Amino acid sequence: MAPQEEQKILESFRQGKVPPAVKRAASRGTMPVAADELLEILVLLTRDPDPTCSEVAQRTLASWPAEKCAQLLAQPQVSAETLEYFACQAQLPEALVAIIIAHPQASDAALTILTPRLTPAQLQPLVADAARLSQLPEFLAAVLQRADLPAEARSRLEALRSEQQKEEEEVAQAFVAAVVEDETEAEKQIPPQERLTMTQKLAKMSAGERVQVALKGSKEERLVLVRDPAKVVYRAVLESPKLTDSEVESFASMKNVAEDVLRIIAGTRKFMKSYIVARNLINNPRTPIDVSLPLLTRLTSQDLKYLTMNRNVPETLRGAAIKLHKQRSTVRAG
Repeated sequence: MAPQEEQKILESFRQGKVPPAVKRAASRGTMPVAADELLEILVLLTRDPDPTCSEVAQRTLASWPAEKCAQLLAQPQVSAETLEYFACQAQLPEALVAIIIAHPQASDAALTILTPRLTPAQLQPLVADAARLSQLPEFLAAVLQRADLPAEARSRLEALRSEQQKEEEEVAQAFVAAVVEDETEAEKQIPPQERLTMTQKLAKMSAGERVQVALKGSKEERLVLVRDPAKVVYRAVLESPKLTDSEVESFASMKNVAEDVLRIIAGTRKFMKSYIVARNLINNPRTPIDVSLPLLTRLTSQDLKYLTMNRNVPETLRGAAIKLHKQRSTVRAG
C-alpha cells in the first residue's frame, strides 16, 4: 500500500471514521499497513471506548517482541502519544526506556513517568539541555524530587523551575481574565464567585492535571477547559466519556475556542450525526471555511434561508448559501 494511502487510513482512525469491524480487525494487528502505521493505529485503539477494541489492542502490543518495538519507536516520525503509551507500561524493557528518553518527540508526560527509574547517566544529558527543559515543567519538577541530584545541578534546575512557575502564574492569570471577560451563556448561569473560583483553581493546575479534569470532571469544568490554550487539554474534553450531546452542540457554536476544536468536532462521526451540531458549526464565524462549506447541503431550507442573511459568516459561505437556496427554490417552483 502506498505511504499516502496508509497516512489517510491512520488519519481516519484518528478522526473516528472507521467502521467497528475494521477497528476490531486492526486491534488484532491484521491491518495490511506498514508496521510503523500499525503501531500508531494500535496505540489509538488502546483508548477506544469499545473494550473489544481497546483490550485486544493492548494485548496485541504486549505480544510484540521488544526488538520490533525498539526499531519502530526509534523512527523519527513516531508520535508523542505512542512514546507516552510505552512509557506508561510497568514492565518496560530498559532498551525501550533508553529510546524514549532520547527521542525528540518524547513528551513532558512520558519523561515524567520514567524519571524515577532513570540512572544518573541517563538523566545527565536531559538536565543539561536547558532549552528543552524549559518546555518540560512536569519532568523538571520530578527531577528535583530525586535525592541523588548533584548540588550544582539542583541549584541550576531550581532557578529554572522558579522561572517556569513565574511564567505559569502569568499564563494562569491571563487565562482567568480571558474566561471571565468572554463568558458563555451557560457560564452566566453559574454564580459569579463560584465561576471565578473554579476558573482560578483550574488555571493553577498543571496541563496534566487539567487533562484529568477534562476527562473526569464536571460539565462546568469542561465548559472552561474546552477553551484551554493547551491542545492536549481541549482534546481531552472532546474525548471525555462524560461529554453530552448538548455540550458538543454548545461547543460547536462557541466563538472563543481554537479552530482546531471545531475541526475535531467536524471530523468526529458520532458528533456529526447531530443536525444541531452541523448547523451550529456552519453558523459559527470561527469555523474554518473548508469545514463549514461541505456541510452546507445538510441545512434545511429554513436554516439555509437564515444563513443567506447571516453577515457574520464568511462571504464565501454566504454566497454559496444564496446560490444553493436559489437552486432549491427553482426546483420547488418547477
